[in-house]
Amino acid sequence: MKRFRKNIVLTTFVLMQAFPVFSQLNDKAVNVRFTVPEIAVVDIEPALNNVEFAISASDQPGAEPVVEKLSEESLWINYSSAIRPNSNKRKIVAQISEGEIPAGIAFFIEASAATPFGSANQGNSLGKVQMTKDPRPIISGIGSCYTGDGVNMGHELKYSIEITDFSKIESAGDQVFTVMYTISDN
Repeated sequence: MKRFRKNIVLTTFVLMQAFPVFSQLNDKAVNVRFTVPEIAVVDIEPALNNVEFAISASDQPGAEPVVEKLSEESLWINYSSAIRPNSNKRKIVAQISEGEIPAGIAFFIEASAATPFGSANQGNSLGKVQMTKDPRPIISGIGSCYTGDGVNMGHELKYSIEITDFSKIESAGDQVFTVMYTISDN
């Protein structure tokens, strides 16, 4: 009897190997799709930001006037950028958008190197750049990246003025002009 059982088990095993058993498959597949749009956003921090300079007389008669920076608050430029594969990198340009720089004075902006916070592919400072009404690049080589948001994130902006021709400077009240920053493709 044991031998008979052994033969039945062995025969059943051989038959199972010869004829595969098919079961119903309950597998389903789902396609997942998402999009990442091109992103180009720029901001100046802190939100309340004014830069003030004054030109005052020297203590010594006949000496050159003194340029003083009256505001000590640091300003930071933050940005986020997502570019298409194989696209050109981006840049940030600055320009005088409203008002006039007084005659005899040159106005400069310098962006520091990017802070280590954020992601790779942040842009590079182009050094000290003189501002005019025409857009001038101050940061270039921006890829897909983010700098972080707020003070001490991104690039610190340093502002300066120089007297280029004192004979053109006229005494006047407050002279106000506005600097506009734009992130754009190279």
